[in-house]
Amino acid sequence: MVLFTVLCWMIYGIRLAITQETALPGPQCQDFASSYKLSAEQISRAQISNTTAHNVEIALNFERSNWATSSVTVDPFYRVPSNWSSTIPAGTLLTVKNVTNTSLYTLPAAVSLSRITYQTVTLNGTSIPASAYILWPYLPRTFRNITGHPVIGWAHGTSGVLPECAPSHIRNLWYQYSGPYIMALQGYVVVAPDYAGLGVGNASPSSGAPPILHPYLSSASHAHDLVHAIAAAQSAFPSLSASFVTIGHSQGGGTTWALTTTTNTTPPNRNHLGAVAASPPPAGPSFLALLAAAARSNTALGPYLAAGLAAAFGAPQSELFTPAGQARWGLLAALGGCSSVAAELFAPAAASTTAGWVHANISAHWAARALAAASDYARRQPSTPLLVMQGLADRFMLAEWTEASVNRTCELFPQSAVEYVGF
Repeated sequence: MVLFTVLCWMIYGIRLAITQETALPGPQCQDFASSYKLSAEQISRAQISNTTAHNVEIALNFERSNWATSSVTVDPFYRVPSNWSSTIPAGTLLTVKNVTNTSLYTLPAAVSLSRITYQTVTLNGTSIPASAYILWPYLPRTFRNITGHPVIGWAHGTSGVLPECAPSHIRNLWYQYSGPYIMALQGYVVVAPDYAGLGVGNASPSSGAPPILHPYLSSASHAHDLVHAIAAAQSAFPSLSASFVTIGHSQGGGTTWALTTTTNTTPPNRNHLGAVAASPPPAGPSFLALLAAAARSNTALGPYLAAGLAAAFGAPQSELFTPAGQARWGLLAALGGCSSVAAELFAPAAASTTAGWVHANISAHWAARALAAASDYARRQPSTPLLVMQGLADRFMLAEWTEASVNRTCELFPQSAVEYVGF
């Protein structure tokens, strides 16, 4: 089963390299656990071709076959307790599932899994619930100067922007051996937030409360999710060390960098010993450059960023998306699709007959400038040692943007312990 799943990922990855709008040949693996078909009404409303509809169906069934459980909308774990209140302090443990059935996941044999829900805060300080997982090693490392099991806070890269895209909901926890598995196998307890809006999608659905939206690439907001997940995990499991380090990649790289800085809602944490930020998203002015580049690329990155702006600041979608982009985004949201589905819905070739997916001047929108300022971790002083790593051939998070952020931090705070490595 695991081998078939790996082959499916490989075959689908090859498809992502194709730039023309061509039909997928159909599932190459016959163990898909989903067979969803789009209705004629869905296809019409989204204004997509039959070819795109065909590809979306395959991508969606591929994603759903990799869910660890049923939809997060019906999985009891992601339901917030009935006594939940926005007055509960951030970092408070809400629920804990000590032992998760690992047969539902594709985990290494020597690790176990717990899941928690906890209280976090948004960019403006509003309290909301969120979810996280904890990966346990068979034999934790020991250090003479640390009491308890050593903790790594893991901040994942882009998995999607809708509730179904939570890593704790995916069989391989999204990054598998590229991140959390290796850390756990090396003897560290891995605490990994899904981020707000991924996993837990509503604080009180029965009362008609609005959905919890994911503020994509709001690094300061994701940093809240990370540090409060660690606090909640330490509350649930006293065997964990009080001190911790953090590691993040791409979206998570900005998360860990932001956590090292001082903000009004997240003061320096003395137990945070250091951070690694790999290929972080650009900060400040470079974030606006990313937005402009995403608008030109006509890929899913533009809609993801537009949705993040709408989630963070309530900007109307019509001011960010083109009509074609908004129609397709409606379908993505209805399906609960993640990165594979988004790659098909927002393929560059499909944009050739439209005005693109997001407005060309999106980087000039007030919400874009507000998020660029709020998440500009490069202009704040790191309170812990920080290692920034960047792939020089990265096509999405460009090395020049990361280098500009590092240079700004070092110029403003020359006494900071910041090291940059490009490879």
